[in-house]
Amino acid sequence: MTRRILIVFAVLGMVAAALGYYALRLKARAAREAQAAAEQQVAVTPPGNGPAEPVTLYVASDSDGTLHKMQVSAVLPAERSERDRAVLRTLMAQYTKPESGHPVGAGSDIRQVYLMEDDAAVVDTNSSFAEAHPSGVLAEELTVASVVLTLNANDNKIQRVKILVNGQERDTLAGHADLRRFYLASNIGQVVGGLALPDRDVVARRATGNTQ
Repeated sequence: MTRRILIVFAVLGMVAAALGYYALRLKARAAREAQAAAEQQVAVTPPGNGPAEPVTLYVASDSDGTLHKMQVSAVLPAERSERDRAVLRTLMAQYTKPESGHPVGAGSDIRQVYLMEDDAAVVDTNSSFAEAHPSGVLAEELTVASVVLTLNANDNKIQRVKILVNGQERDTLAGHADLRRFYLASNIGQVVGGLALPDRDVVARRATGNTQ
């Protein structure tokens, strides 16, 4: 009888432990989904007041490995770093659309843009931007080139761009593109100009592969 009681208590203890573990997993999953939903909401709504302004985007396409130049309208803040942030959030909004030709991780967002010495920008992204980014040399290079060229197209003082993740330096975007250094807009621009395509609508094949 005593042995049966011990076995029953042991089984009940195992069941309780399993249920507790399952409850913790559900709670952690719910927290992650809530955070992702909140980040997704802010990622698609650039801040600002006033009339919409033209914004030039260089949008990556995985199907042909290029960037496509496009014009959109967005409401932009007056302050320069906030304008640059809004421009990049407009770019992220393109990539988070279901029909995007170059999808990035859900909830990818631009936390801040820091301007240095007037010609350099440090772009601070959130964790989803890197941790959920598709891995691959071309996919990662296109994303970096897209960010650099879009910033330069809308704020031509910016010539050097570095990307952080949650305020911290990261070795690579998703295993390939180097995030430890500044990328030069002029070098990527030389690749764009060298292609000599009509209206520069399709640009920068493997653009960052030629940066120094």
